[in-house]
Amino acid sequence: MKKATKNKEKKKGKKKSAAKELKITQVKEQKQTKPGKLKESAKALRKEIERLTQELALRDKQLKGLIDASRADLELVSEAELLSQRLLDSSHTGSISERKKIWERHQYLRSCYEMHLAEGTDKAHARLQADRDLRERYGEEFGYTEEQLDSILT
Repeated sequence: MKKATKNKEKKKGKKKSAAKELKITQVKEQKQTKPGKLKESAKALRKEIERLTQELALRDKQLKGLIDASRADLELVSEAELLSQRLLDSSHTGSISERKKIWERHQYLRSCYEMHLAEGTDKAHARLQADRDLRERYGEEFGYTEEQLDSILT
């Protein structure tokens, strides 16, 4: 009978130690979940949120840059359309006298350009000087941009 009582005592001891371990783990869990303390996973999630927030801020900045660039492109396109419309309007002038005046200005511009080329001026500067001569003779409103001069005097 002594053997039976020893086994029972051993079982009671094992149960006590298991109960004690269970109580210790419960206390640890309660300590970890106190307000103000974060679990490891919560800290990792906060870091991930911060990282993603920074990524979003960077993408917003890139998007703003692209939008600004597209607006600038649209402004350039609208300026080009305005210029082409003005050229179209000037080419469809109804009166013969108006066409004659345009032709005279064009001939004057070309003759000034050729004169400056004959003096030895390079093409780009000759165009600008011819435009300056045209503006002096006919007025500032009849001058051309560099792109227009390039297309007219090629």
